[in-house]
Amino acid sequence: MLSNTNLQPTERHTQPPIPTPLITKPPQYPKYLYFAYGSNLSPAQMKTRCRINPTHSATPLAIATLQHWRWLICESGYANVLPPPSLRVANQDSETAHKIPVSGPEDAVYGVLYQMDIGDEMILDGYEGVDEEAANAGVRDGVPVSVRPRVQGDGSYNKWFVEADVTKWLDGEGVRAGLENKGKVPVLVYVDENCVGMSKPKFEYIARMNRAIRESVDLGVPMGWVEGVMRKFIPE
Repeated sequence: MLSNTNLQPTERHTQPPIPTPLITKPPQYPKYLYFAYGSNLSPAQMKTRCRINPTHSATPLAIATLQHWRWLICESGYANVLPPPSLRVANQDSETAHKIPVSGPEDAVYGVLYQMDIGDEMILDGYEGVDEEAANAGVRDGVPVSVRPRVQGDGSYNKWFVEADVTKWLDGEGVRAGLENKGKVPVLVYVDENCVGMSKPKFEYIARMNRAIRESVDLGVPMGWVEGVMRKFIPE
């Protein structure tokens, strides 16, 4: 069950548990950061999910943007992002996807960056429903395999690796990650390539997104962007 930390009484809900991987090695951190754009904008939620090294993995490092990406609540009832036209595959280049509006005057998606332990990334893969047995992607898909190493397969989301623009390092945390003063950083983004139609959020997701909005705005995500983009889908 998720911790009720920072949740209003009407926002409490449960979440299916994800088994904790058996990790016995010293902490290991990949060269990329994790770009959260949905309910994981909430450090409180991240602390409940990152059970290998929560103190490190759930500490927000920076506010960043994905330029020319678009934010939406898709048919699954959860947050999703649509990449720029040059990086789209299959359904992402459909007439349905073309209806997704530009994400604010910034034409960008805001997110919170975390440096996750590899074990915690494995846990997050479970929450995001990544198909670990999905086939390798091919160059014929039109997206570099460095960006999209595998197809989505039977998963709910796929793992993409792109660059994000840092708009604000938090309390010098860029120093800890060895990325201080860098404007662009490599990031992991979970993308649902199949569900690209705009829809309403699941009822239980509204509570988590409102907590995520409160916490991320406190960290530095612009309220104007939240009101213009997220609030089109997430009621208060």
